[in-house]
Amino acid sequence: MGEKFYFEDIICAKATPSGSSAVAIIRVSGKDSWRLLSKIFKSMNKNFSSFKTHRAYYGDIVDDQEVVDNALVITFKEKSSFTGEESFEINCHGSEIIASLILKILIKNGARLADPGEFSKRGFLNGKMNLAEAESIMDIVSSSTKQSALIAVRQLSGRLTSQINEIKNKIADLLADVEVYIDYPEEDLKIDEEKWKNEISLIKDLTENLLAGFERGKFYRKGVEAVILGKTNAGKSTMFNYLLDFDKAIVSDIHGTTRDYIDAIINVAGYGVRIYDTAGLRETNDPIEYEGARRARELAKNSDIVLYLIGYDYGLTEEDKNNLKSIEKNKKVIIVINKIELSNDEGEKLYSDIDFFLKSLIDNYRIIKMSGLNKFGVEDFNEAFLSLLINEKSREQNDPIITNERHKDLLDKTKINLINALKELDNELLDITAFELREALDNLGEITGEITPSDILNKIFSTFCIGK
Repeated sequence: MGEKFYFEDIICAKATPSGSSAVAIIRVSGKDSWRLLSKIFKSMNKNFSSFKTHRAYYGDIVDDQEVVDNALVITFKEKSSFTGEESFEINCHGSEIIASLILKILIKNGARLADPGEFSKRGFLNGKMNLAEAESIMDIVSSSTKQSALIAVRQLSGRLTSQINEIKNKIADLLADVEVYIDYPEEDLKIDEEKWKNEISLIKDLTENLLAGFERGKFYRKGVEAVILGKTNAGKSTMFNYLLDFDKAIVSDIHGTTRDYIDAIINVAGYGVRIYDTAGLRETNDPIEYEGARRARELAKNSDIVLYLIGYDYGLTEEDKNNLKSIEKNKKVIIVINKIELSNDEGEKLYSDIDFFLKSLIDNYRIIKMSGLNKFGVEDFNEAFLSLLINEKSREQNDPIITNERHKDLLDKTKINLINALKELDNELLDITAFELREALDNLGEITGEITPSDILNKIFSTFCIGK
């Protein structure tokens, strides 16, 4: 695959966003694209035969003899470009009209508009990157936090590929041993079953380590949704403003002030968190307040984390207990003892009461003490948030992190293949053991693109932006 070039036509696209700017960049790639460039670009009488790779040339973009814009053109030769093809980039003035005119000139001279992701797809098919690295390009473009960008950059640099290849090599070595016994039964070779079992278990552990980072990676990529719940006057809006560090929610001592939810984005240790302030949960005949409470429960049901506020002034009430019972058992919950500034005993008794009540009610919870009014406790909030959100096995920042659902599904299939291989090895069914190991190899090959049907490729690259 690496040395073969799959496309004969020349593609072009604008690589910078729409709108006016100082500079716009137009990308062009394909066989004989430099010949096309020499038709539309005049720079010290340069023609395509005198262009050199990785050089910048200043000159005029022309339509026949009419100058459309002056521009800086950067050239890349075949096998030394992003796509692996002869290509160039036009850095023109950032007017939408100018960029549009230049694209029309390129098309007039034999190019066509690129499909979404076609530059990256050509780079993949020409062996410039594997599929996992190509997918990470779009992750970089769509990153919304520093951490999500850094993870995507690590994947582009081959960290994930290296881990996948390590697992593949171990499976391939083991499969080779197993197939020797299958192919030469007359040799009466002794099966080292215990060694093979240990090797499969080790490979399964490596696969599970990658899978353990998926939840964390998913949150980095897609963000986290957290909902503040509690009965009326528990201080939810004050806490919302404190976490946001901005007075967005209306705060009042009047019960039922918040009738509908409001939301904002906060950053917690690199995670983009959309946090919702919701209506107080209580029995009411007011149809508007009732609807606000219903929406609050619905948001909580679909959220990643629930922050349930209990005001120290009222303590753990029957109303709170009923509200907590309505939260799903497997939901991740942070109980915030709010208004801790009113406490004489630092809230220890209330903490114990809440902990005792929750032990058999909710699987994953933390209890922290905060004061939204006095702006106290955000460090404890951050720590509780992180410890609940991510699997402890994946806390190491430098470990490869899976962010892609497709990769996760293929790793899940690989894990099942390894479990099945262990079972068949117990039954001394070497043919089926080898089959499961080959299936595991194929699944891993789909992650890096060595084995990927064309319809899957088309679906993956269709999600890219045009200029990528």
